[in-house]
Amino acid sequence: MIFIIHIFKKNMALPKVSIIIVNYNGKIFLKKCLESLYNIDYDNFEVIVVDNNSTDDSIEFVTKNYPSINLIKLDSNMGFAHPNNLASKISNGEYLLFLNNDTIVTTDFLNLLIASAVNNVKNGAFQSLLLRSNGDIDSSGDFIDSLGVAYNSKTKITTKRKIFAARAACMLIKKSLFLKVGGFDEKFFFSFEDIDLGWRLWISGYENVIIPNSIVYHIGGSTVNLFKSESSFHGIKNQLSMKITNFEKKLVWKNIFLFFVNYGFREIKIWFDYKIHGTTNMKSTKYEDTIASNPNFLMVLKAIFWLLKNWKYLSRKHNKINSNRILSTKELEKLGVISNQKQ
Repeated sequence: MIFIIHIFKKNMALPKVSIIIVNYNGKIFLKKCLESLYNIDYDNFEVIVVDNNSTDDSIEFVTKNYPSINLIKLDSNMGFAHPNNLASKISNGEYLLFLNNDTIVTTDFLNLLIASAVNNVKNGAFQSLLLRSNGDIDSSGDFIDSLGVAYNSKTKITTKRKIFAARAACMLIKKSLFLKVGGFDEKFFFSFEDIDLGWRLWISGYENVIIPNSIVYHIGGSTVNLFKSESSFHGIKNQLSMKITNFEKKLVWKNIFLFFVNYGFREIKIWFDYKIHGTTNMKSTKYEDTIASNPNFLMVLKAIFWLLKNWKYLSRKHNKINSNRILSTKELEKLGVISNQKQ
């Protein structure tokens, strides 16, 4: 009897986690993702699936096979940020776990994340180690350099470490904190919203970390592939938006200017490589394919017009973030989460 009571109290002590999955025509991925979720060794959780008006029978699949899931059906494709924010507001968990539909989780991944999350008041967001299906590292955390250019780390790690931002492919964060810092920026639509959130968390004095023994397998790229025509535009506008809102005012214009200088040199180099050698140093040997996956001049111009149109919003966001700033850019550089040396 004492043993039974002890186990009951132990389970009651586990904080409830709301697992949020945004889906758009991802039925082919959902089956394995949800199967793995319902085999984890953590009992106190709920699953919320937000569907972006899929046309591939995703809704029917979830309704038929997982009736206990809280399914939110949107009338149009709302991207990534809005559906996650929407689900977070109606969730019942103390913690939120944002999970991509193209992931397969391991049985103890959530236990390991929660064990670290409850120990420190400075905790911000937590990321599992993301692996490809063949065991290669997909992501061991995101970082930015001194110009605010984001890069994904694929360093093999065995111990917990600080990262600039946790990837929303598998990100755990306390609900109250997520709402406190404003959630994901819905102006982003998709791409870089998790890095923007991580940046704001550090500015506010919270630490983002990766837990390497919490393993999640990630197919990767499935969502972006559905938005190829828009990915370059959103990528460039969101990168520039982050610089405008999250750097101190004295660094904003300097880093935007240097960004365009670097971009210009890169485009010139790609063009010369293609014209002289018939190839580029990018993954694709076709110039047309290269600029399709990297923002060309027209996409950059479109992004600039978007920034001008939304300048009041960006200014208000910048002022709000920096008026409550606890850690400066220099301090974040000293901590190594902003670094020109690849982490």
